[in-house]
Formats: sequence, C-alpha cells, structure tokens
Amino acid sequence: MLYRYGFRLGLKLAASGRIPQSLRYLIVPVNYWRTAEYKLISEASQFERGDRVLDIGSPKLLSLYLADQVGANVVSTDIEDYFMRDYSLLTRVQNVPADRFHARVEDGRNLSFPDNSFSKVYSLSVLEHIPAMGDTECAKEIGRVLAPGGICALTVPFSPVSRDEYKTASFYWHKSSSSTGDGKVFYQRRYSEQDLIKRIIEPSGLKLKRLAYVGEKVLGNSLREFCEFLPRPTGPIQPLLSRLLLTEPVESWRSLRKPLCALIVLEK
Repeated sequence: MLYRYGFRLGLKLAASGRIPQSLRYLIVPVNYWRTAEYKLISEASQFERGDRVLDIGSPKLLSLYLADQVGANVVSTDIEDYFMRDYSLLTRVQNVPADRFHARVEDGRNLSFPDNSFSKVYSLSVLEHIPAMGDTECAKEIGRVLAPGGICALTVPFSPVSRDEYKTASFYWHKSSSSTGDGKVFYQRRYSEQDLIKRIIEPSGLKLKRLAYVGEKVLGNSLREFCEFLPRPTGPIQPLLSRLLLTEPVESWRSLRKPLCALIVLEK
C-alpha cells in the first residue's frame, strides 16, 4: 500500500521536473524495516476518515497517506524541521487539503497540544532515540493528549537484555541528543520487556491492549541485522525481503530466535 503510494509520489515529482526529490521515492519508497512497522502500526490503529491523528517523529510517508487517502486530520511532527520543505512540496503535488495535513516542530517530551486532543497517536521507531528519561516523559505526554477511547500504537527496538547504543554525530537529530564527551552521541536504546513496562507502558497511564514482538529469521547468532547489508539499489525489493525474512508478530519474544522489534498498543 505505502510502497505503491510512495512510488507514485516519486513518479509525480519526476514528471514535474523535481528529479533529485523523486529519487528517494523511486528507489526506496519503503525500506526493509518500515515495511513491517507501517503494517504493524496501521493494523493496530485502524485509521479511519475523520480521525484526529498525531504522528510523533515517525517517517512521514504514512502521515501524508492518512491525510491524503484515508481522510484523517493529521498532525505530523518532529523535533527538527528537516521534513517541512519536502512535505510542503508533496502536499501540493498530491493536492492534499491544507486542513488535513499539518507539519509541526514538536518535542515529544513537552507537546504543545491540549489534553485529549487526538483519537489516534502513533510513533514509529522514535521513543528509543530520546536520551535520558525522555522516552518516559514522551509516554506521559502521549497519555495526556490521547482522547478517551483513543488508541496509541508504538514500535521500538527490542532486545532480551536492554542496551544503549552510541554513534558519531552523523544523524539529523544529533544536536537534540546527549553527548558522552568522547565524540559519541546517544543514538538509541534497545528495550527489554521490563524496560517496555517501566519506561513506556506504566508511565503512559494508558491501558495495555497488546504487546507483540517481531524477529528476524536469519543471522540468529549475530547482533547485526540483515538490512545492514542492503545497499540503496536494493530498495525496490526490500519490501519483499522484509516479508520473507521478518516474522509475523507474536505475543512472546521467547518464541523468536532473534527478537528485534516490539509493538505496543495502548488505549485510553
């Protein structure tokens, strides 16, 4: 669904002469992991026309799709403004009504929206990147802005034993992260089951509707993931590889040889 949508965006951009912008959507409209995560989020959220949706920092293709094709009222946010210009262009290319797609710079730890503002909230591989106890602060904010009866769906990296990962300052939000003083910057944490409960689920104040896990069928004895070996030209076949090599979501991570991702579904 999103692969086709992203590819069509690329074709429209190319037809309008915006070749550099089009390549991203023509080569890798949806990558290996996003194929699985978009499906998890969409199935858990059951987005509908008229939903008031908050996207906290996720890759923006889904939020544009929801506004354009589903008819939801979407606020798409990030802590940096890197996406504002591109998505202003895409909304014009797709003729998305201005009142259905709103791009905002927001800090998930301190959202500017009133209580009970959204019927759906989702965040796709974002909370793990917030340093210190920022993920917990963000979970509390999600609980505050979600309306009664609303659904929140989150994906985060999982590991049987939690660990933090640091990188050189090469990712776009590194200035919003924390430095170790040796040239490394906090990149992400991989959550254990206990972390998921203590850092996200309980602080949100929301009811746990589902906790499920996705794993990889290959490289079972390695900390590396298959996607790390995929060059950009493999973009057109990455959704297929994702479907072949990633498991369906299961309720117990112990049943997976190599659990890598957790889906958290919460309800108010």
